[in-house]
Amino acid sequence: MRITKSAIVLSTAALAAGLVGAIPASADVPIGALQIVEVGTDAMGSDTFANRNREFVTFKSNSRLPVDITGLVVQDNWSHGNSGPHTCNKYVINALPGQASGAVLGVGETVTVFNGARVGGNYKTASGEYRLFADSDVDCGTAGHVFNNDADTVWLTSGVTDVHSKSWDWNGGYTVK
Repeated sequence: MRITKSAIVLSTAALAAGLVGAIPASADVPIGALQIVEVGTDAMGSDTFANRNREFVTFKSNSRLPVDITGLVVQDNWSHGNSGPHTCNKYVINALPGQASGAVLGVGETVTVFNGARVGGNYKTASGEYRLFADSDVDCGTAGHVFNNDADTVWLTSGVTDVHSKSWDWNGGYTVK
């Protein structure tokens, strides 16, 4: 059987493309692959169950490859430091809208996780941003608001790796960039 050089080159290229097509789910998301770009730290007025979506975290992919963020945890400082089993103050990303299974974030794509809920649930905007709703429990924080207005930290954690965090130590504003 005769195999040409081009067949070997094409086969090798196809195999390599399959192996480096995305950062795999079995590995922690690498530090620096994701970046928190904005945090809604405080809803205007009193914290009520109805205005929970004024608290949010927006992050984007900085990777040159798609990143599998299945299992990524978005959490505040209290949740990050609490090793016991709990569901307050954290959101685990298990799927992205429009994907058959898992959660693969494309190059440069963004995700916003809101603390509240939305009729119709999670969706992807026309501009390509994924919008996810944690529907935080009214028993967590004040009426489902989980971020401390004056000082807190938001963490993106994959497995045991803290991929990125953003902290604030002030009072009087509504977002941190």
